[in-house]
Amino acid sequence: MHHLRDSSDILKDAEKLRDRLAEDGYLYLPGFLDASEVVAVQSELRAVLHSVGWLADPDRLAAAGRGLGFRPHSFRTLYPAVLRLESVHRIAFDAVLWAFMERLFGGEIFCHPARVVRIAPQSAGEYATRAHQDYVVQHVTTDVVTCWIPFTRCDEDKQGLRLIPGSQLRGFLPPDASLGGRRPLYLSVPSDDPAWATADYAPGDLVLFHSLTVHGGGPNASDELRLSTDLRYQLVDDPMRAEFTHPHGWPMTPDWDEIAAGWSTDEWYRLPDRVRLVPMPDGVDYGEYLAGLVPQPSRLLADRRQIA
Repeated sequence: MHHLRDSSDILKDAEKLRDRLAEDGYLYLPGFLDASEVVAVQSELRAVLHSVGWLADPDRLAAAGRGLGFRPHSFRTLYPAVLRLESVHRIAFDAVLWAFMERLFGGEIFCHPARVVRIAPQSAGEYATRAHQDYVVQHVTTDVVTCWIPFTRCDEDKQGLRLIPGSQLRGFLPPDASLGGRRPLYLSVPSDDPAWATADYAPGDLVLFHSLTVHGGGPNASDELRLSTDLRYQLVDDPMRAEFTHPHGWPMTPDWDEIAAGWSTDEWYRLPDRVRLVPMPDGVDYGEYLAGLVPQPSRLLADRRQIA
């Protein structure tokens, strides 16, 4: 498997960063965030996961037992407890990260309120999360960039994010409905495909990637939980699917009136007034809708998709 290309050397050059994102489909920035702040979020996550029976000890990442898994009822029990942590939402507004993303986009941005917290116990399969493109759920804006932040260390035994460099140039790839999921999401990409690239990660590292970049989560063969978050950013002048105004997993997870009760501010889920929300069309077959989906022109990828 390839190693991700480190872009720390061009961190202060927005034009070179955009060129590399357009070329590779991602930017890998080890040590970009304050590791102590990321570990502080991990500590809060450990406490919650211990309280719901997923960790044996709140001071360690060791799973409470084998056979743990994210199931439909988890959206009503485990996941709301995690999403109620204000810190997992606040990190999306880290001043250094926010300024960097605005430089990368070259304009005013916002972060999708539907922030994803990934909790990966020991996995029996070849993936913790199968290969997919985020555009498979974004639909109305191509230039959405996901920031992936590991809350825990990731290595060969406890793998983290993996992606396929250059895959964004292939455009949108309709998913294989036979691979499971509530609706078609995943792509048929072997876990040993030589095109995959990854790294050993530590808290403080950042990987960001375009909505058309094929990515997934590697397997976890350890007895510890792997914790991470996906934060999605875009320009305020581009539309967003209306469902992403709600907490991730809604309507299976509760809405903000319950999730955010007792928070210090509503800033973490309040959108700029001019963001245009586009609901999913009624009465359409989702598979047929995806089969006919054509990504909007991308400013971040320029004309590279056509050239490729």
